[in-house]
Order: sequence, then C-alpha cells, then structure tokens
Amino acid sequence: MKTIVSLLIFLTISMINTINAQSSYEKGMSKAFELWKAKTPDEAINLFERIAKAEKENWLPYYYAAQVHITTTFNTKDAEVIESRLKKAQEYLNEAKTLSKENAEILIMEALLNTAYVAYNPSVYAMTLSGKVEELYQKAKALEPNNPRAMLYHAEWKMGGAKFFGKDPKAFCPEVEKAILYFEKETVKTPFYPKWGKNQVKRVQQNCKS
Repeated sequence: MKTIVSLLIFLTISMINTINAQSSYEKGMSKAFELWKAKTPDEAINLFERIAKAEKENWLPYYYAAQVHITTTFNTKDAEVIESRLKKAQEYLNEAKTLSKENAEILIMEALLNTAYVAYNPSVYAMTLSGKVEELYQKAKALEPNNPRAMLYHAEWKMGGAKFFGKDPKAFCPEVEKAILYFEKETVKTPFYPKWGKNQVKRVQQNCKS
C-alpha cells in the first residue's frame, strides 16, 4: 500500500512539475512575442534563445529566433548588420533542424532566409541561392502539400522571378488563391505552432492586379 501511495505522490508531483514547466514555457514564449511586437527584436531573440536552451527538445524557440532575425533584415540597409543577422538565423535554423527533421515549417523559414539574402544583394546572391530557395519550397510542399505558407511564399517567389525575366506574374495567382483556402482550413497543432502569413495575402495579391 505504501508503495502505491508513494507512486501516486511521485506521479502527482511529476504532473505538477510538467504543468509548471508548460506554464513557464508558455509565459516565456508569450513574453518573447510581446517584445517582438513592441519592436525590440534583439530582446525577443535573446528570450527565445534562453527558452530554447531550457526546452532542449523543442524546435520552436530556435525557429522564432531565426524568424525575428530574418524579418528584421528587411528594415535595414546596413550590409554588415544584414549579413550578421542572416548568419545567426541560419545557426538557429540548424539547431531547429537537429530537433525536428523533415519539418516543412523550418524549410519554409530557410527559404525565406535565402530570399532575404537575394533581396539584400541580388547581384551576389541571386545566381547562387535561387536554386536553393526553389528546392526548399519544393521539399516543404512535398512534406505538407496543403501548407499555406509554402504555397503563398513560393508563389510570391515565382512572381518575383517572372517580373525579373519580363513575364506575367499573374500566372501564379491561382496558387495564391489556394493558399487562402489552406489558411482558412489551417488548425494549430501545438501551442505556438506556426500560423503566420495570412495577413500577407493581400500584399502578394497586388501582383494579380491588371
């Protein structure tokens, strides 16, 4: 009887510790997103990194730390800052990949990272990274054919290529429409699982106007 009671106490304590850990994780992640929203990206990144080191099997904090770095580069023209942020973002994504292999969301983020390189310095990176961007989107869509971010951002990437070569970007508008449907059907798998991108549809749709 004592053994059973001891086991129940142990299980109860373990459950409480798990709940507390989840609560701490969720509070930390929420705070990191608040810092990002408040336009203090480096504070957000630092908190995501601290969470990642505590949550040793969770790829999401590394993923978001990378995303903050990547998105921040679009608001700066300082080449040294851009290179530094994108290099660090790749390191975070590499960490995420060790924790979650064959992950479409990580592949999409890596495609966006390489897109950031191309956007920042097309004369240097367009030739070397365009094929990689295409490959990453294709892999992501093979893993998750109905992923709205893969569909939307791949369409935008191809639209940019069409414009560059003097072709009609509207050829990829049906893919944007598919992305809209995928966004509408998307469900959250776990807390903080990626669900961003829907607010960018209208921006991408600008390419579909006559």
